[in-house]
Amino acid sequence: MKSIRIQKKTNLKRLQSGFTSLLFILLVGMALTVATIGYVASIKTMQSSALTTHAQTQAQMQTMVGYQALSEFLKSSNMDLAKISATNTGTVTSTSGSAIRYQKSPNCPTGTGNYCFDIIGESGGAKAILRALFKVTDSVSSSTSTGSIFAGGLVVGGNASFKGATGENIGISTGGANAGIVTDTAGKTVTLTGITVTPFTGNVNVPSAISLRPFANYIFTKDTGGTVPTCYKNNLHSGTSDITTETLITCPSGVSLNNGVWTFNSSVAQLPGIIWLDGNTILMLNKTPNDYVNSVITTGTLETKLPEGNNEGTYDIYATHHYLLTNATNENIKSRLLKVCPADNYPLQYCQTYDETNRNLIISLQYFKDHKLSFIKDTNTYPTSLANILFLTDIGFTLDAANKTTMNLYGNIMGTRAAGGTGGASGKITGTGDINIRGNIVVTGNFTTEMQGNMDVVLGNSDAAGNSIPVTVKSVTPSSISYQ
Repeated sequence: MKSIRIQKKTNLKRLQSGFTSLLFILLVGMALTVATIGYVASIKTMQSSALTTHAQTQAQMQTMVGYQALSEFLKSSNMDLAKISATNTGTVTSTSGSAIRYQKSPNCPTGTGNYCFDIIGESGGAKAILRALFKVTDSVSSSTSTGSIFAGGLVVGGNASFKGATGENIGISTGGANAGIVTDTAGKTVTLTGITVTPFTGNVNVPSAISLRPFANYIFTKDTGGTVPTCYKNNLHSGTSDITTETLITCPSGVSLNNGVWTFNSSVAQLPGIIWLDGNTILMLNKTPNDYVNSVITTGTLETKLPEGNNEGTYDIYATHHYLLTNATNENIKSRLLKVCPADNYPLQYCQTYDETNRNLIISLQYFKDHKLSFIKDTNTYPTSLANILFLTDIGFTLDAANKTTMNLYGNIMGTRAAGGTGGASGKITGTGDINIRGNIVVTGNFTTEMQGNMDVVLGNSDAAGNSIPVTVKSVTPSSISYQ
């Protein structure tokens, strides 16, 4: 019997095809794995990039919030030009409570009033710097004073008495370390009769003497050695023309310079209007009827001085406008008007153009009041309001009433941004006599006022028209911003 061998043929093509399929599947799987890994890595990169972008965006948003907050801070009423100039670094707080840093930039375009600040925003490790340029300027206008201001504080010591005029509602504001109160020299609270005391809110700024020079009528300057005086007139109607630039004149009598200190005697000088002096000034007073009638502005200290020898008596001291407001009568109103607004060389910023015929129409004090704007300009406007200044000083003042003397001051006493420096007062009212003030005492900055001695100081209200005073108005204008 033959054996039969059955041999099965192998199909090589099918075998190769299967291997290829397996290889293809393997390669596809590997590719998908690589793609998946790459995709995951890409997602992580994108997430990281998104987080970085988000943090940077948040930092930039912080700078814009800081920019708005800094703008409001610079515009606030208690930030005058001097404080802005002294500001170098700090923080502002957003409405959400976040503190945002800023610092003054040294890279600022040249020009008056240019201030640049870098505002720094930070979030999630990212930082953005926004440089902002602000235009800051000061201008002078008029404002009605509603009471006396002692921004650096008021001290009433010794046997001095400070009270309000009988039957009048007198209000004052005090600032400094003892805001809202008046203290004695030991720091204890003093109760005042007839005077209400409130905290000073920092909403009034007095212009500096130098800024008021262009509107003065008589200007007195000196050389660097303080020995050679130079005198000018300005803002006057003379003859048939107006003087509107500083014009050199021979220094008049009643004005002298000794060892760098000016002495001004109003009743001797007989100069109408605004008197401006460069440096420390002594005001020589004379007994009534030789009254002081002027508005004096000085860049230095100001001191009142009584005559030598027997100086007992009454001394009346009037600001230019207040000479027409206080103690005027039917009999003297025309002569008083002629004194402050003479027929020639009258102050342009204060007096209206009028002639003798107009003046002769004044038959009574009431007629003058009813037709006041026919003779003088509106004192609620600047620079006419300068005529309400009794005196203004940049550094300090001293009023001294001797025994058995009465000083009556009519007008506004003003001090700018000067400081006592060593704890001493920049404004001093001293003596053993009586001092009556009809007007406002407005002292700003760090100007401390002290009343010391055995005397009575009585503060009273002036005529409403006499309360308009010059003040500085700050303007802050955002100019440009750029990211650094």
